[in-house]
Amino acid sequence: MGSAGEPTALRLESFHVSKLFGEFDHHIPLSPTSRVTALIAPNGIGKTACLRLINALFRRQWSVFTTTEFYQVEYIFSDQSRVLARHGVNDELTEEPSIGVCFETHRAGEIDIWYPKINEQSGTRLLRVEQYLPFLTRTAPARWVHDHTGQILSIQEIVDTYREHLPDAVFDALNARPSPLLSNIVDSIDCHLIETQRLLIIPEDVPRRSAPSTLTISKKSQTLRSIISRELTAYASLSQSLDRSFPKRVIQKGPIQPTDDLKASLQQLDANRRKLMDAGILDTEQDDALLPPGEVDSAVAAVLSVYVTDTQRKLASLSTILSRITLFIELIDNRFRPKSISVDKSVGFVVKRGADIVVPLEKLSSGEQHQLVLFFELLFELKENALILIDEPELSLHVAWQKKFIPDLQRIIGLNKFDVLLATHSPQLIGRWEDLVVELGDVDSE
Repeated sequence: MGSAGEPTALRLESFHVSKLFGEFDHHIPLSPTSRVTALIAPNGIGKTACLRLINALFRRQWSVFTTTEFYQVEYIFSDQSRVLARHGVNDELTEEPSIGVCFETHRAGEIDIWYPKINEQSGTRLLRVEQYLPFLTRTAPARWVHDHTGQILSIQEIVDTYREHLPDAVFDALNARPSPLLSNIVDSIDCHLIETQRLLIIPEDVPRRSAPSTLTISKKSQTLRSIISRELTAYASLSQSLDRSFPKRVIQKGPIQPTDDLKASLQQLDANRRKLMDAGILDTEQDDALLPPGEVDSAVAAVLSVYVTDTQRKLASLSTILSRITLFIELIDNRFRPKSISVDKSVGFVVKRGADIVVPLEKLSSGEQHQLVLFFELLFELKENALILIDEPELSLHVAWQKKFIPDLQRIIGLNKFDVLLATHSPQLIGRWEDLVVELGDVDSE
């Protein structure tokens, strides 16, 4: 619930698909309180397809609807808005050819119908796609092959997948733009699909066949360095602001704390500062700010009272990043023993064996890399009330890690509010969390 005066964030409440692959009907309600829903199903009935259809709406990947066989999908939201997508659109009803799917949006008494339009344009605009995406090779008038993966792509699939690499003018010219009513819903939820193979980043911004792939885990370390730098910049700005007005506020003689209270406050500030140093956010300092025994002169007490108040505000500005880094280190250390992870604001994070031996990130096992990347994304890279779709998180995880997964996920959600829908085959991962499970099909028969 939002606080007073703030609108309640829109959330997806349920998803329904009819005649998926021509035969399966699935209804998936998302847990509103625990914020974690676990999807289990026999192989081949479409749990991964459901995740991709949910993701496709919020990522505006209209080609997924075209290439997936279904009769209708329905999304129901926390404000009772509904979005339906149907196959079998009559193109004669539209002014331009559609991609064969119709979107129907219901919200606050309004109903809107929208047909994504095909933009298989010839000429300069299609040629410009290769100019901005040099890792693609054109194989037909409106078909390309990805040089690294061999995947064959249409122009709509290219636009859906590589939006961030295209200039706005090119994207706007090629992409099907949803109606305002649908856009308002789609833009309200930040959705991410985390699939099983997510450790390698293909270098899509360099000339084709000219550079090795980059590990996602290395990118995350660089991202953490940038996040800490941004937080420290805000911390320094607040510090400068408080320092400028410090003399004036001392002279104004606000409330003066008794000596015992000042000592307790300074001791707590010292402990908080050390937590920030241990987390790699602040530089290590040897001296503390504790007072010597005895009473404090009233003039000194006046200065220290303002100092305590200011320092509490300064350190509090780093409390969110501190809590996330602390949990990140705890979660990874519990899984990496005898290795450990530490954070350094100048490099991001470092994995060590023992006290001194640095372990190159690319030398971590695939299971370790998956866990580190996943927890990093969930703690540091999500907007509040995001929707996270995770496909088979148990891959590369041994049984002990699977048993910890949902409890640790809930701890992360406690810091960074978001919803999770995960698809799994693992009874160990589900464990005692059966109240979070949605079954598709006859699970017992498998």
